[in-house]
Amino acid sequence: MAQMHLFRWTGLWACFAIGAGHAQQLVPNPGFEEVTSCPTFASMLGHAAPWFNPTVGTPELYHACAGSGTYAGVPANMSGGYQQPRSGQGFAGIYTYRTDLADFREYIEVPLLAPLEAGRCYSFSMFVNMPNEFELACDAVGAYFSTGPITATNASVLPVAAAIEHPAGALITDTVGWTEVAGNYTAIGGEDHLVIGNFRTDAATNILLFHPGTWYLGQAYLLVDDVSLLPVENSLDLGPDAAICEGASHQLDATVPGMSGVLWNDGLTTPVRTVTAAGTYSVEVIVGNCVLRDTVVVDVQPLPSIELGEDRELCEGMTIALLAITDPASTVHWDNGATGHLLEVAAPGVHRATAVNGCGSATDSVRITRGDCPEDIFLPNAFTPNGDGINDWYEPVYDRRLWRVEYRIYDRWGRLCLDATDGGPWDAAGWPQGIYQVSIQATALRKGVQDRVLLGHVALLR
Repeated sequence: MAQMHLFRWTGLWACFAIGAGHAQQLVPNPGFEEVTSCPTFASMLGHAAPWFNPTVGTPELYHACAGSGTYAGVPANMSGGYQQPRSGQGFAGIYTYRTDLADFREYIEVPLLAPLEAGRCYSFSMFVNMPNEFELACDAVGAYFSTGPITATNASVLPVAAAIEHPAGALITDTVGWTEVAGNYTAIGGEDHLVIGNFRTDAATNILLFHPGTWYLGQAYLLVDDVSLLPVENSLDLGPDAAICEGASHQLDATVPGMSGVLWNDGLTTPVRTVTAAGTYSVEVIVGNCVLRDTVVVDVQPLPSIELGEDRELCEGMTIALLAITDPASTVHWDNGATGHLLEVAAPGVHRATAVNGCGSATDSVRITRGDCPEDIFLPNAFTPNGDGINDWYEPVYDRRLWRVEYRIYDRWGRLCLDATDGGPWDAAGWPQGIYQVSIQATALRKGVQDRVLLGHVALLR
């Protein structure tokens, strides 16, 4: 009986890592710090190149180099009151709503440092502030990514939808701190410009009379600072490809912070799962507007098995080929130190073999004894194929350990009735009663014994 010993699989598998190093900031001059010259009045955004004004609005650049208390100064200015930058020395300003001019908007635009890659996820962030001197608070500001610059010859709402925007109904009313507007974006591919502003119509923009009676009546305006666009490194990692033993299990975990949905390639929608079958497991995880993907291959290693067959006899002067039947993954080790699935045995005894694979080992043994091996080849001279289960077919009688036999049977006219290897048998189906000739070619399997040719006759009786 085969015996089995199991141990833990310790094979090494390669791990595929997605992403390396630090993510690249794709927005140039993100905090409006670098200026070609200090701004002195409205519509001087271009002094913070490569930022530019894409429409006929008049977006502002505010910078400490202009001096506090000037029109475009920091922290005090003559446009919006008093505001410290979120970081550095500058920020931009745009109109997002006006009651006196229907659908009036201002936008700021910048070419990205590199085009976006199709299907890749990007994390966008900017910070906005409501200036003290504007009467209305609004909820609408966002970002749009375009292939090539987007421009207009008017100051109306641009005819595109924001890819990322502040939540509708959440009014931006902080006049001291900065409110973050952020989200993830899956690129179509080739987007190389970023546009910031209110992409909603007046009817779709929510407003609130927040500072009644201040200088800029009926107007909503936002300051913008610290704009960021970073490729999202794939934080989804199912781990390296894995091998498990038959009957064992492997846990896959697709949990990602901020996830809102999970879908495996077999339809499962839970982030953590236990697998027992071999296969390729792929998962998509939704985080914001992005889809993260990863794949892992799980292989199931069979438990070791081995079978040497029944005990058998060995004829004098012969050898027996012992064949170890195993699972495909196993290697075979015999008790005499030999390896491989086949072992030639020339002496009686008990022979053991062990099959070893990554999940353990299994052992089997076979006993070989000295046997009585008659050398004669006997040719029966009659048989009765009448279906009674007694003597219903014909075949030579010989010891297959000693001989390999090929024989032919002919009728009395010399027609071939049967051409058989290793003994037949012949059931004589379709042949009439009569005397048939038998021709035998016997090849000796034992050393020192000559091959033989025998001729005889057999009577077919019905």
